Amino acid sequence: MTRKCNFSCHYCYFPHDNSPVSDSLPVAALLDFLRSRGGEWLVGLTGGEPFIYPDFVDICSAIAAEHRIGIDTNLSVTPVVKRFARHVPPDRVHDIYAALHIEERERRGAVDAFIRNYHTLAGRGFTVKVNYVVHPSLVQRFAADCEFFGRHGIPLTPRPFKGVYEGRRYPEGYGSTAAAIFAQHPEAGRKTVFNFHGVPCHGGHTFLRMEPDGTVLRCPGDKTVLGNVLSGTVQTESGPTPCRMHRCPCQGVEHILPDAAQQDFIEGVRAYVVGDLPAAQRAFTAAHSRAPAMTQAANNAGVAAFAAGDAQAAACCFARAAADDPVTPLYAANLKLARRAAQPSPPSGTENETPELSLAVNYQRTGN
Repeated sequence: MTRKCNFSCHYCYFPHDNSPVSDSLPVAALLDFLRSRGGEWLVGLTGGEPFIYPDFVDICSAIAAEHRIGIDTNLSVTPVVKRFARHVPPDRVHDIYAALHIEERERRGAVDAFIRNYHTLAGRGFTVKVNYVVHPSLVQRFAADCEFFGRHGIPLTPRPFKGVYEGRRYPEGYGSTAAAIFAQHPEAGRKTVFNFHGVPCHGGHTFLRMEPDGTVLRCPGDKTVLGNVLSGTVQTESGPTPCRMHRCPCQGVEHILPDAAQQDFIEGVRAYVVGDLPAAQRAFTAAHSRAPAMTQAANNAGVAAFAAGDAQAAACCFARAAADDPVTPLYAANLKLARRAAQPSPPSGTENETPELSLAVNYQRTGN
């Protein structure tokens, strides 16, 4: 709906802009577009912060009369939250994802307001899921925050941070402490970033992205313009087509049509992120067995084996991946680290080092 937001979270990829939303899209244009496609849609309202959008509650009511809605919000605009709770039917709202952003909340002295707004909605029967972005700088405090909000009747769901922090890419770069957090919330593995390039996807067909000005894109990752709802000229795909992106930032895992090996690979990454190393090894091994050319699966089986403490098994996996694909430097680098760790006596000066191995998130030979 807008890229403007009243918060300024340090890990957010949007520039902070708390000025009023000056241009709004007529909700009638969106509804006309959806009617032309037929059926009931799930309309996700996100930002920025959607609750700062002009006439937000009226827009939600109009859409909910014909379709279901879902909302991503920081749950900070208390007067609008109260009005939303009074006027929008809970049974027409799929869910409300409330992002906690604990440091920003504390900076603004707004923790108590978040708790009240949560219960305003939950008390009316809305499904409110509180997401806590486990930025690498917040890993050590998550348990205390989880306990605090639990005392106030608010369960927290950890969400993996997606991005680069101190030279490491996440969520692939999480260590054992974060893995233990996600192990208690296996659904968090579904939020992992993947590379689905070449895999058939319903993006542009039954899964679309609309920009604040009404421009319709194939999906959040693929910025291919399909038209604009204001002009009434939107040409969507007639069915699933191959994904053209190398990094899926959103919900592509729910819209792709993977083959059996690719599905095993996806399950392996999910299991690894939530710390289920045996399941990750099994899934990656199965993927490589189904598709021997999928060297990423062999590499990832090695990463899981290494994390489980079996450096020798890891080295075998990395050697297999490097032999089949000597061009990709990732495999050789992981192999070197695993062989060094597997030595009975580590080289002088490396006793306290913890090798950092890299997980692949795609199943092509390029783009690791």
